[in-house]
Amino acid sequence: MGSIDFAAGPAARPTRAQLSSQHPGTLARALPWLAVAAAIAAIAWVATGGDALVAALAFATLVAGLALAGLYGYGRGMAAIHAAVRRANDGALEPVTLPGLSRALVGPLALEYNVLARSLGSLFRDMEQAQLAIIAERNRHEAILQGLPGALLVVDGDFRVTLSNREAEALFGLPSQEIAGASVFDLLHSDETGREVLREAFLYEQQVSNRVIALAIGESERQVSVNLTFFRQSPEASQASAAIVLRDITEWKRLEDMARQAEKLVAMGQLAAGVAHELNTPLGTILGYAQLLNEGRASEEKRAEYARVIHGETRRCARIIDNLLAYARRDACHAETCDINGLIREAVEAVANCQGRRHCVAVETDVQGELVVRGGPGQLDIVLVNVMINAVQAAAAVPEPRVQVSSRSEGGSAVVSITDNGPGVPPHARGKLFEPFFTTKSESAGTGLGLAISHSIVTRIGGGIHCDPAYEGGARFVITLPLAQ
Repeated sequence: MGSIDFAAGPAARPTRAQLSSQHPGTLARALPWLAVAAAIAAIAWVATGGDALVAALAFATLVAGLALAGLYGYGRGMAAIHAAVRRANDGALEPVTLPGLSRALVGPLALEYNVLARSLGSLFRDMEQAQLAIIAERNRHEAILQGLPGALLVVDGDFRVTLSNREAEALFGLPSQEIAGASVFDLLHSDETGREVLREAFLYEQQVSNRVIALAIGESERQVSVNLTFFRQSPEASQASAAIVLRDITEWKRLEDMARQAEKLVAMGQLAAGVAHELNTPLGTILGYAQLLNEGRASEEKRAEYARVIHGETRRCARIIDNLLAYARRDACHAETCDINGLIREAVEAVANCQGRRHCVAVETDVQGELVVRGGPGQLDIVLVNVMINAVQAAAAVPEPRVQVSSRSEGGSAVVSITDNGPGVPPHARGKLFEPFFTTKSESAGTGLGLAISHSIVTRIGGGIHCDPAYEGGARFVITLPLAQ
């Protein structure tokens, strides 16, 4: 009988029935040899003329030889199996191969051992692969945790730190051995606002996302963005653990403040340049006519004309200053409301009787009922009049000028449309329409502050204003105002 193929798969494993059929019992294996011994004894009895003693001695000798051979084969087989067991104990699972009589005597035991060795070998290989996979996954998680751009603290149900990364060591200036086991409230020395955020989060297991708090770390105060989430180690756990990610944004906040200050300085520079530009023309006119008056050579009629020009230019300077103050002012938000449709009717009547008649432009309205919106009538009247005057002045350049004003309710807002059939707004100018001092008119016709002031007023009450880029055949400005609750 050959040895078991150690490399064979589980399908090659023999069953108990196969083992019993391939390896009969000890008495069954001994019967052929006893038959041979009996035959030899019979031959000896015949050869000696029927001497029973000689035949018995021959039979006994053969039986004893067979017994000794069996004991020797059994001993060799058991020694081979024992050696294989010792090698397996050292980690070498090798199959047992028994020669000759040993295989006949202890073959089933060797076969059982080989089956067991093959099963254990397969199990150990699976365990080794699983162990390698676990190590690889642990290394991957460790690399991810250590590579996080923020300080990581994993906290158990008793608020003790169980895991941290290198960023946490750098943030707190402590080695991982001192961070492990420390109370999270001993590490996070925050102000009252920060402590309240952490207390509420841990008390009610509330997730925290990008909450900025101040931490006292060493002798300095740092601005830190906190992200906190909860999880349970097992479904049966009564207390949740927490993962806290802290990002030191102190330098980012400092750069943000510097950028904000720079933006303010740029805005102040632009405002100063605009003021100088806008005031330069009327002041030059005032200076010139004042010199003419000072010379005293003009007639009474001329001097009266010069005075009227100086008066008009002075009022223009005052209007520019008022517009600048209105643009820069940040009034407190009052709970004022008004009927925008009624305000539209009043504004249309005022613009039509003044600018409309001057430029021969018809102003039409399409408003019905009441639409109560947030915002005071004084401020919204400025917005409507500014946009309507622009529309009338733009439409005056075409043969049949007209301006249409309509309103409608859409969702939670009132939408006011002011449309003219003028030349329209060039695409390159649409992005600058609401910038201070930007104008497509001549210097004497506008200051470039009307739309900027209107935009500032509308956005302060939560609305919006824009030029519809899809409209053709003129310009359409759309004002969106939140409806009053």
